[in-house]
Amino acid sequence: VILVGFGAAFVQRVSGFGLGIFTMMFLPHFLPSHTAAATISCIFSCYTTTFNSIRYRKNVAYKTAIPMLAAALISIPIAVYFAAKVSAKIFEILLGSVLVILSIYFLFFNKKIKIKPTVPNGIVAGTLGGALNGLFSTGGPPAVLYLTSATPDNITYFATIQFYFCLTNLYSIANRAINGMITADLILYGLVGIIGCIGGDLLGRKVFDKLDAKKLKYVIYIGMIISGVLMLF
Repeated sequence: VILVGFGAAFVQRVSGFGLGIFTMMFLPHFLPSHTAAATISCIFSCYTTTFNSIRYRKNVAYKTAIPMLAAALISIPIAVYFAAKVSAKIFEILLGSVLVILSIYFLFFNKKIKIKPTVPNGIVAGTLGGALNGLFSTGGPPAVLYLTSATPDNITYFATIQFYFCLTNLYSIANRAINGMITADLILYGLVGIIGCIGGDLLGRKVFDKLDAKKLKYVIYIGMIISGVLMLF
C-alpha cells in the first residue's frame, strides 16, 4: 500500500493527473475487495487534494466549480450505494471496462474532444465524475475534460480541479462510511499509505523538470489497458 501510494503521488505530481487511476490499477489485485481499494484510493486523494486546495485557494474559480459540485453531490451517494450492493465479480468487470475505456480515450481522443464551458456541460461533467468517483474513485476524466475549457489558465485549472476533487472525495468518504465500507483496517492502510504519497510527491517535485511527462502518461495508459484486461478476463 505504501508503494502504491508512493507511485500514485509521484505520477500525480509529474503528469498532473492519475492518482486514483494509478491506485486502482494495483490495489484491487491484492486487497480483500475492490470497494476496499476504492476507499483507500479516496483517502489518498483526500490528502493530496486538500493540501493543494488550501495552498492554491486564491486561484480557485468557485463559480465554475459550483455546477459540477452540485451534480456530483447527487450522483456520488447513488454510485456508492450501488458499489456497496453489487457483487465483486460484476464490480471487477465494470472497473476493468472503465480502465480500458479511459485508457483508449486518453491515448487517442484526449486532444481532439473539447467541451464548451456552459453550466449544463458542467452539470453533466459533475454527474459523470461523481458516478465514477463513487464507484471506483476515478472521477477525474470528466472534470479534466470540462475544466480545461472552462478555466482561463493552467494555475486556475489546477486550483479549481483540486478544490473540486477535495470536496467530492471528502463527500465520497462520508458516503462510504454511511454504507459500511470503511473499517479500522482500511483507515490504517490509508493513513500508512499516505506516507508513500508524501514521499512520491516530494520525489515528483525534484524530478519534474527532468522527466518527459508525455512519455510517462503513455506508460500509465498502457498499464491501465493491461490492468483492465486482467480484470475482465
